[in-house]
Amino acid sequence: MPSYPTFDRNPLELGAVFGDPVAKVVAELRAGTLKFACEDPDAPENWPRVLTLWRANLLGSSAKGAEYFTRHLLGTHSSLRAEEAEPAVRPRDVTWREEAPEGKLDLLLSLDFRQTSSTLLSDVVLPAATWYEKHDLSSTDMHPYVHSFSPAVNPPWQARTDFDTFKALAERLSELAVDHLGVRKDVVATALQHDTPGETAQPGGVVRDWKQGECDPVPGKTLPNLTVVERDYTAIGAKFAALGPLVEKLGLPAKGIALRPDEEVEHLRELNGVVRGGPAHGRPALDTAVKAANTILALSGTTNGRLATQGFHTLEARTGQEMAHLAAEHEGKRVTYADTQAAPVAVITSPEWSGSESGGRRYTAFTLNTEHLKPWHTLTGRQHFFLDHDWIHELGEALPVYRPPLDMNRLFGEPRLGPDGQREVTVRYLTPHNKWSIHSEYQDNLFMLSLSRGGQNIWMSPLDADAIGVRDNDWIEAVNRNGVVVARAVVSHRMPEGTVYMHHAQERTVNVPKTETTGMRGGIHNSLTRLILKPTHLIGGYAQLSWAFNYLGPTGNQRDEVTVIRRRSQEVEY
Repeated sequence: MPSYPTFDRNPLELGAVFGDPVAKVVAELRAGTLKFACEDPDAPENWPRVLTLWRANLLGSSAKGAEYFTRHLLGTHSSLRAEEAEPAVRPRDVTWREEAPEGKLDLLLSLDFRQTSSTLLSDVVLPAATWYEKHDLSSTDMHPYVHSFSPAVNPPWQARTDFDTFKALAERLSELAVDHLGVRKDVVATALQHDTPGETAQPGGVVRDWKQGECDPVPGKTLPNLTVVERDYTAIGAKFAALGPLVEKLGLPAKGIALRPDEEVEHLRELNGVVRGGPAHGRPALDTAVKAANTILALSGTTNGRLATQGFHTLEARTGQEMAHLAAEHEGKRVTYADTQAAPVAVITSPEWSGSESGGRRYTAFTLNTEHLKPWHTLTGRQHFFLDHDWIHELGEALPVYRPPLDMNRLFGEPRLGPDGQREVTVRYLTPHNKWSIHSEYQDNLFMLSLSRGGQNIWMSPLDADAIGVRDNDWIEAVNRNGVVVARAVVSHRMPEGTVYMHHAQERTVNVPKTETTGMRGGIHNSLTRLILKPTHLIGGYAQLSWAFNYLGPTGNQRDEVTVIRRRSQEVEY
């Protein structure tokens, strides 16, 4: 599972060696003269230097351990209260530095149409267009329609659409690259992915460590995949605005099969026009958002019946199960961007997903597997209750088993749960999805604020509230080693004793006073969390236990966090 940065040297330098760069990288890793960046994450050469947030509110919503982010990533004000780990519990294989760096990033760039916690902390903010100021598409796996965004007005003032912003950045980078980068070879590490040969890399779920001499370091087996990519940085702008040739050469991957869009590419040449001159000569043009939207629709089986039917025929040949009839009724259907502007368009049943909309039924996940007997994408082709892997056996989780919450008092010295006799109560702290927003959007709308009491709040049980003299709507302060939060108390019989909820993504920009603990503005829901990884989430190269984009990979777990809550002064300052 590679990190980015991947190595403790620039991958462009690794790609510039004479001969085979991959063989050179493997040899240097074996010799110890090249290391992975994650072996010493606090070394300056391994710091992430540039971070771009594209309509993502990292520092007001999704950054688990937000106060660690502000201190160590940004080097700005933070309410972090944690002490350095004791020597006995420090990592053995990762280099420990006595002085943890503060401020690793050189540049934080945000694209957004709102003023958020993230934009307030960014070095550069590029104003973005809203939904009614741009051409775009919207669809999720939760509903069976494709919707369009259509501009009612042009983006105001300096605002630009997402497409135009990235197109301008690509073109300007290409201009600067003439003098600075040119054509370079880049050594890229990628994970052993699901639905590729990489998921057979470690048969039997047996993990051998090449660094301990148990096996050889082999890319795609006992190392990440290593690929040399030649990049013409002067052509990035031109390539951004054109459809590349690998679409026909390699096909479009869809859960282990490839869709072959040869007819679609020719159609796009006629619809979008072709590029004249330069590195993308003769390719279908993608120089506007509308052309990009039409290309997406043309190359997906969910909006192109020919590709859906073709994909099902490929599946039939592989599995011996009849499935092409699920898309046959729409084989001649081609959804265009203009179609989605006229009305939301129902999607076509496609092998890209596991559900079926055939005959007008609503999408239900895994109907291809349960009703049409397509094998599951697992080691045996069946659903698994038993997971036969070394690391899972080591944790005793080969079969489904109950795991109680972590004992944070024993592990990290956190206070024990329950009242402590000092008008404070220690509780388990959970952060479910918000009821009055979509992530951090809309929560500052007047109607949403009216429904949710107009700012941050923490839900707690009457028993916990009585223990510290808190009544409904009182100001409270929640404190742990990770940070501090000030919020209103919502006292509800629906909450069990010993557990509190703080709905996620309540911005600190709305009705959040200063804390008594630090004198600074109170934090967000993630100010009380930190990033804890479960080791089994790092398993790869073994059937269904392989990395897949947006499906399977390491995630942050914060469900075991605890916090101390007390009633604070009801006179607050902002």
